[in-house]
Amino acid sequence: MSSIFLYLCTDEKPKLKNRTFTIYLLMKKITLLFLTSFLLISCGTFKHLTPEEIKAMTTTYINENYDLVFSSAVSLVQSQGFLITDADKTTGFIIASRQEDNDLAIVSKILFGSATESSTAQASFFIQKLRDDLTEVKLTLYQGNVSSDLIGESQTESKTVTNSIVTKPKVYQNWFAALEKEVENRKAMMQQSSVN
Repeated sequence: MSSIFLYLCTDEKPKLKNRTFTIYLLMKKITLLFLTSFLLISCGTFKHLTPEEIKAMTTTYINENYDLVFSSAVSLVQSQGFLITDADKTTGFIIASRQEDNDLAIVSKILFGSATESSTAQASFFIQKLRDDLTEVKLTLYQGNVSSDLIGESQTESKTVTNSIVTKPKVYQNWFAALEKEVENRKAMMQQSSVN
């Protein structure tokens, strides 16, 4: 074993016995095979969600009236720092976006010629009355970023915007739990104001 260490760490290569060198090469091949297999397996295990799985993940039902759920969703989106670009109570759509700028983007652009300027998020609600006391809520979340590159000798700036749907069920569960809490809070406030 010490002769393998000497072989790897010194410029002067001692004469290794054929058997030791063969073992070294075999270990190297096994390690390379293991790493390659790991990469192939990890890339192959990424699962794309079916439309049915996406619908199940992005849909919930709230046992309250439509008006209360809609106003609670608007309030929740605003409290999460989103800018509402459209909210239509007639259609049930709420569309909002948020952008967080990267303060170090200019430094990265100067040093490396490219930078992620900001991360983005979009939220799209579709809220529908099913009964007087039952409302369906569909939420779709997207995440992405805005990046830029300096191209060529003239340093022309090229911007790229990427977005992808959020596919983590826990994220949707957290949003729906927050929405239900907001509905409860608003309902309690409405009941309290009607008593006064």
